[in-house]
Amino acid sequence: MKCTKVSIFLITILTIPVFADCHSSKETAENIPIRQDVLKPVAVTKTIPPVAATNTTSVAALAPILIYKTTKDYSQYVPVIMNAEKTKIITYPDPTDVYYGGKLAYPTLLDNGYFLDNRGIEANVAFLSYTYEAYSRLKAAPTMEQLMNSLLDKSPLLELWNCGIRDGNKEEVNRLNTLIEKGFPGCKRLVKMPKVYMAP
Repeated sequence: MKCTKVSIFLITILTIPVFADCHSSKETAENIPIRQDVLKPVAVTKTIPPVAATNTTSVAALAPILIYKTTKDYSQYVPVIMNAEKTKIITYPDPTDVYYGGKLAYPTLLDNGYFLDNRGIEANVAFLSYTYEAYSRLKAAPTMEQLMNSLLDKSPLLELWNCGIRDGNKEEVNRLNTLIEKGFPGCKRLVKMPKVYMAP
Protein backbone atom coordinates (compact mmCIF):
# COMPACT_ATOMS: atom_id res chain seq x y z
CA MET A 1 0.00 0.00 0.00
CA LYS A 2 2.86 2.40 0.77
CA CYS A 3 4.36 1.87 -2.67
CA THR A 4 1.04 2.54 -4.26
CA LYS A 5 0.63 5.84 -2.43
CA VAL A 6 4.14 6.94 -3.38
CA SER A 7 3.50 6.09 -7.04
CA ILE A 8 0.27 8.04 -7.08
CA PHE A 9 2.00 10.99 -5.43
CA LEU A 10 4.83 10.95 -8.00
CA ILE A 11 2.42 10.71 -10.94
CA THR A 12 0.45 13.64 -9.57
CA ILE A 13 3.58 15.77 -9.16
CA LEU A 14 4.84 14.96 -12.67
CA THR A 15 1.46 15.65 -14.26
CA ILE A 16 0.92 19.11 -12.77
CA PRO A 17 3.63 20.92 -14.83
CA VAL A 18 2.30 19.39 -18.03
CA PHE A 19 -1.20 20.72 -17.40
CA ALA A 20 0.26 24.02 -16.33
CA ASP A 21 2.26 24.29 -19.54
CA CYS A 22 -0.78 23.49 -21.73
CA HIS A 23 -2.90 26.09 -20.04
CA SER A 24 -0.12 28.65 -20.34
CA SER A 25 0.17 28.03 -24.10
CA LYS A 26 -3.57 28.43 -24.56
CA GLU A 27 -3.57 31.71 -22.71
CA THR A 28 -0.62 32.96 -24.76
CA ALA A 29 -2.33 32.10 -28.04
CA GLU A 30 -5.52 33.82 -26.99
CA ASN A 31 -3.68 36.94 -25.94
CA ILE A 32 -1.77 37.36 -29.22
CA PRO A 33 -3.18 40.47 -30.94
CA ILE A 34 -4.79 39.85 -34.37
CA ARG A 35 -3.01 41.70 -37.19
CA GLN A 36 -5.68 43.45 -39.22
CA ASP A 37 -3.37 43.90 -42.21
CA VAL A 38 -3.08 40.11 -42.55
CA LEU A 39 -6.85 39.61 -42.67
CA LYS A 40 -7.70 42.19 -45.35
CA PRO A 41 -6.35 41.28 -48.82
CA VAL A 42 -6.97 37.65 -49.75
CA ALA A 43 -10.14 36.95 -47.81
CA VAL A 44 -12.05 39.90 -49.28
CA THR A 45 -11.18 39.27 -52.90
CA LYS A 46 -11.95 35.57 -52.72
CA THR A 47 -15.24 35.68 -50.87
CA ILE A 48 -16.91 38.73 -52.43
CA PRO A 49 -17.83 38.29 -56.13
CA PRO A 50 -17.58 41.23 -58.55
CA VAL A 51 -20.75 43.28 -58.29
CA ALA A 52 -20.67 44.35 -61.93
CA ALA A 53 -21.01 40.79 -63.20
CA THR A 54 -24.35 40.16 -61.49
CA ASN A 55 -25.91 43.51 -60.64
CA THR A 56 -27.46 45.27 -63.64
CA THR A 57 -28.05 48.50 -61.76
CA SER A 58 -24.40 48.73 -60.67
CA VAL A 59 -23.21 48.10 -64.22
CA ALA A 60 -25.58 50.71 -65.59
CA ALA A 61 -24.47 53.29 -63.04
CA LEU A 62 -20.89 53.07 -64.33
CA ALA A 63 -21.62 53.08 -68.06
CA PRO A 64 -22.11 56.07 -70.36
CA ILE A 65 -25.29 56.42 -72.39
CA LEU A 66 -24.08 55.84 -75.95
CA ILE A 67 -26.72 56.02 -78.66
CA TYR A 68 -25.72 55.18 -82.20
CA LYS A 69 -26.92 54.43 -85.70
CA THR A 70 -25.08 52.24 -88.24
CA THR A 71 -25.04 51.79 -92.01
CA LYS A 72 -26.53 48.30 -91.53
CA ASP A 73 -27.98 46.31 -88.68
CA TYR A 74 -24.95 44.98 -86.80
CA SER A 75 -26.79 44.45 -83.53
CA GLN A 76 -26.02 40.71 -83.47
CA TYR A 77 -22.29 41.12 -84.07
CA VAL A 78 -19.41 41.68 -81.65
CA PRO A 79 -17.78 45.14 -81.78
CA VAL A 80 -14.06 45.87 -81.50
CA ILE A 81 -12.13 49.14 -81.36
CA MET A 82 -9.63 50.07 -84.08
CA ASN A 83 -6.96 52.75 -84.26
CA ALA A 84 -7.77 56.08 -85.95
CA GLU A 85 -6.25 54.89 -89.23
CA LYS A 86 -8.39 51.74 -89.18
CA THR A 87 -5.32 49.60 -89.80
CA LYS A 88 -5.33 47.50 -86.65
CA ILE A 89 -7.54 46.40 -83.78
CA ILE A 90 -6.48 47.89 -80.46
CA THR A 91 -9.25 46.57 -78.20
CA TYR A 92 -11.27 43.36 -78.40
CA PRO A 93 -13.19 41.31 -75.82
CA ASP A 94 -12.51 37.97 -74.24
CA PRO A 95 -15.33 35.47 -74.87
CA THR A 96 -16.32 35.86 -71.21
CA ASP A 97 -16.64 39.65 -71.59
CA VAL A 98 -19.49 39.86 -74.10
CA TYR A 99 -22.13 40.07 -71.38
CA TYR A 100 -24.06 42.92 -69.78
CA GLY A 101 -26.03 42.38 -66.61
CA GLY A 102 -25.60 38.62 -66.92
CA LYS A 103 -26.91 38.45 -70.49
CA LEU A 104 -25.27 38.72 -73.91
CA ALA A 105 -24.58 42.41 -74.51
CA TYR A 106 -26.82 42.96 -77.51
CA PRO A 107 -27.55 46.67 -77.99
CA THR A 108 -31.04 47.87 -77.08
CA LEU A 109 -33.17 48.92 -80.04
CA LEU A 110 -34.52 52.47 -79.78
CA ASP A 111 -36.72 54.56 -82.06
CA ASN A 112 -35.78 55.65 -85.59
CA GLY A 113 -33.17 52.92 -86.08
CA TYR A 114 -30.97 53.98 -83.16
CA PHE A 115 -29.36 51.59 -80.68
CA LEU A 116 -28.31 51.93 -77.06
CA ASP A 117 -24.83 50.45 -76.57
CA ASN A 118 -24.46 47.76 -73.92
CA ARG A 119 -20.93 46.66 -74.76
CA GLY A 120 -18.67 49.74 -74.72
CA ILE A 121 -18.12 51.15 -78.20
CA GLU A 122 -16.24 54.25 -79.33
CA ALA A 123 -15.98 56.40 -82.45
CA ASN A 124 -13.51 53.95 -84.02
CA VAL A 125 -15.71 50.90 -83.52
CA ALA A 126 -15.81 48.09 -86.08
CA PHE A 127 -17.86 44.92 -86.17
CA LEU A 128 -16.70 41.33 -86.50
CA SER A 129 -18.44 38.54 -88.38
CA TYR A 130 -18.73 36.73 -85.03
CA THR A 131 -22.19 36.93 -83.48
CA TYR A 132 -22.43 37.38 -79.71
CA GLU A 133 -23.73 33.85 -79.40
CA ALA A 134 -20.87 32.28 -81.39
CA TYR A 135 -18.17 34.42 -79.77
CA SER A 136 -19.34 33.63 -76.24
CA ARG A 137 -18.87 29.91 -76.93
CA LEU A 138 -15.19 30.24 -77.90
CA LYS A 139 -12.71 28.78 -75.43
CA ALA A 140 -10.29 31.63 -76.10
CA ALA A 141 -10.26 34.89 -78.02
CA PRO A 142 -9.31 34.61 -81.72
CA THR A 143 -5.80 35.55 -82.81
CA MET A 144 -5.21 39.05 -84.14
CA GLU A 145 -4.98 37.65 -87.67
CA GLN A 146 -8.32 35.91 -87.25
CA LEU A 147 -9.90 39.07 -85.87
CA MET A 148 -8.64 41.22 -88.74
CA ASN A 149 -9.87 38.68 -91.27
CA SER A 150 -13.32 38.62 -89.67
CA LEU A 151 -13.99 42.37 -89.88
CA LEU A 152 -17.37 43.11 -91.40
CA ASP A 153 -17.21 46.90 -91.47
CA LYS A 154 -14.39 49.21 -90.37
CA SER A 155 -16.53 52.36 -90.52
CA PRO A 156 -20.08 51.35 -89.58
CA LEU A 157 -21.21 54.45 -87.67
CA LEU A 158 -23.50 57.12 -89.03
CA GLU A 159 -24.06 58.74 -85.65
CA LEU A 160 -22.79 58.35 -82.11
CA TRP A 161 -24.08 60.38 -79.17
CA ASN A 162 -22.98 60.54 -75.53
CA CYS A 163 -25.99 61.39 -73.39
CA GLY A 164 -24.53 61.19 -69.90
CA ILE A 165 -24.30 58.35 -67.39
CA ARG A 166 -26.71 55.43 -67.07
CA ASP A 167 -28.59 55.13 -63.81
CA GLY A 168 -30.36 51.79 -64.25
CA ASN A 169 -33.80 53.43 -64.37
CA LYS A 170 -36.52 51.12 -65.67
CA GLU A 171 -37.88 53.97 -67.79
CA GLU A 172 -34.52 54.47 -69.50
CA VAL A 173 -35.68 53.39 -72.96
CA ASN A 174 -38.70 55.69 -72.92
CA ARG A 175 -36.56 58.60 -71.77
CA LEU A 176 -33.97 57.99 -74.49
CA ASN A 177 -36.65 57.73 -77.17
CA THR A 178 -37.86 61.14 -76.03
CA LEU A 179 -34.30 62.46 -76.41
CA ILE A 180 -34.16 61.10 -79.94
CA GLU A 181 -37.52 62.67 -80.80
CA LYS A 182 -36.35 66.07 -79.53
CA GLY A 183 -33.02 65.95 -81.39
CA PHE A 184 -30.67 64.84 -78.58
CA PRO A 185 -30.82 67.91 -76.30
CA GLY A 186 -27.95 67.96 -73.80
CA CYS A 187 -26.09 65.16 -75.62
CA LYS A 188 -22.62 65.36 -77.18
CA ARG A 189 -22.24 64.22 -80.78
CA LEU A 190 -19.16 62.00 -81.15
CA VAL A 191 -19.66 60.96 -84.78
CA LYS A 192 -21.38 63.06 -87.43
CA MET A 193 -23.58 61.63 -90.13
CA PRO A 194 -21.80 61.76 -93.52
CA LYS A 195 -23.32 64.20 -95.99
CA VAL A 196 -23.58 61.48 -98.64
CA TYR A 197 -25.81 59.39 -96.42
CA MET A 198 -29.48 59.41 -97.36
CA ALA A 199 -31.87 58.24 -94.69
CA PRO A 200 -34.32 55.60 -95.92
